[in-house]
Amino acid sequence: MRSGIEAVAAVTLFCGIVVTLLAQTSPAAAGQWTLPELMNALHQSHSSSARFVETRYLHLLNQAQESSGRLVYVAPDRLWKETIEPAAARMTVIGDRLTIEQQGEKTRTISLGDFSEIGALVESVRATLAGDLPSLTRYYAPAFDGSPDAWMLTLSPKDERLRKLVTSIHIRGEGSSIRDIETIEPDGDRTDMAILPDTK
Repeated sequence: MRSGIEAVAAVTLFCGIVVTLLAQTSPAAAGQWTLPELMNALHQSHSSSARFVETRYLHLLNQAQESSGRLVYVAPDRLWKETIEPAAARMTVIGDRLTIEQQGEKTRTISLGDFSEIGALVESVRATLAGDLPSLTRYYAPAFDGSPDAWMLTLSPKDERLRKLVTSIHIRGEGSSIRDIETIEPDGDRTDMAILPDTK
């Protein structure tokens, strides 16, 4: 089903973009770091870019799949994920349009309004990027714990359609640096993404 393919691609794109923004926030100087403080820090960012190394574990394959490239976010609604290795590909969201470009394949563009499960995912992530906690909690049940030295944000989808795509998202870090993000899907497949400083 084509919508399912685009949905999984969108999950990967948006999780990466969230990590890009989180990697640039500044935690409280001391004591417990709260979710409202994190959202306030996110609200201050208008653009961001980073490199990524992504490892995908599929229960049907014995060997993990690795890719790497670059992530870019420009407020309020522009997102890019450009894969460089092992093959060139790009996913872009501008407004209501999701475009997927892969080497040797026809470019596909869909309207998020035509695929409600993807549209809900996009809107929930845009709320995160905007530091809009009320909108975020409309789609996810967030759990945040830890200090600036070691913290974790867990996002659990509330909507049944989103739960068919993602069971949970776990983001771990220390200070203002992301150590890893783990996206778990209902069938047990998972994706780990490491975020590195952009060299450009």
